[in-house]
Amino acid sequence: MAAADVWLTFSADPRESASADLKASDADRDVAAAALREAYADGRLTRDEYDDRSSTALGVRSLGGFLPLLVDLFPSGPAPVPAVSTQLRSEALVTYRRDLRDARNGWLFVSGLCTAIWAATSGAAGELLFFWPVFPSLGVGIGYASTRLNAESRIEAIEDKLAESRRARRRDDDSPT
Repeated sequence: MAAADVWLTFSADPRESASADLKASDADRDVAAAALREAYADGRLTRDEYDDRSSTALGVRSLGGFLPLLVDLFPSGPAPVPAVSTQLRSEALVTYRRDLRDARNGWLFVSGLCTAIWAATSGAAGELLFFWPVFPSLGVGIGYASTRLNAESRIEAIEDKLAESRRARRRDDDSPT
């Protein structure tokens, strides 16, 4: 478990003043116990220190109670401000561009297919029929325009999804099997 990840694996970050008074759950106590086991295995705690801190961690009532047990083992600077990494941003841009391309291609396909059907039926009728392809073309075109016009909010939503899937994957990797 990486040092920065310890604080993020609690139900809320114990370093934040708003979270310090929240009741600790059994899962939070398990996170602290795992962090202490890791520190003991790394040789950063003696057996007596490990035993004392572990028994204290099992009795912690609020999230702030974990700070004295872990602060000298893991960096406890200010809670990290969630920052979008450049890699996450570039992945979101790639996904957005693919979505935009798919929306454009869908609009062109629907417009082209409907226009071809209209042309064939007009040709079979021997006269120009009402140009009905405008309606499906407008419907699909609105979706394409929406994707294009709301670019930044869509990219941010994609970043959020990517970040959440990474957090979930990290939690799954850290959980004992």
